[in-house]
Amino acid sequence: MRLLLAALTLATSPAFAFDPGTHGEPMEEEGYFVGCNTGEGGDACEIHARGAVFMAYAENPSEPEALAALAALPQGAPVRFTGDMISMGDVTVDFALNTVAENPGDPLAPLVADLQGTWVATDRQISVTGLEWVEADGRAYLISLGNACSDGVDRGGVLISLYEMGGDPFTSTCLLVVTHSADELVLVDADTGDALTLAR
Repeated sequence: MRLLLAALTLATSPAFAFDPGTHGEPMEEEGYFVGCNTGEGGDACEIHARGAVFMAYAENPSEPEALAALAALPQGAPVRFTGDMISMGDVTVDFALNTVAENPGDPLAPLVADLQGTWVATDRQISVTGLEWVEADGRAYLISLGNACSDGVDRGGVLISLYEMGGDPFTSTCLLVVTHSADELVLVDADTGDALTLAR
């Protein structure tokens, strides 16, 4: 299971707007801000973290000041955040946001920033928003970043694991990041060795 959620003791965090555990399972996570918009569930801000989509709705008990601070950040910004998990679906967590702060020391932040936007290769086009990878044919994947594929074996570099939304949660496409910049992304399939070069 790519999403392991556990209650955490939040002893060293800043002062909370509500007591952890007031609205659900208390959590402290690191992730990347995607954006705030109005959808079917109402006004919400979205954070991608640990292979999941955290949704903090204005109509739910999220703290307004925390939501406002989150909304002021640029897309893809690394964040540390706390709050209560109200419920969890396949990949979506309904979340009461309590506190949020930028996480400038995140070593993967430059890669996430470079990933944002539309990429093209010889036979495909890809759009990345936050940690969501969408192919031109509509197939969507959540990105998990780390040093290992889904098998847990350290491959000695930074890897992009792609989990298809609605697909088998135990399988993924695992891509080794060879080089990345704002204009070019060179990846190698960790299983087949096939190279994929993406450009703007």
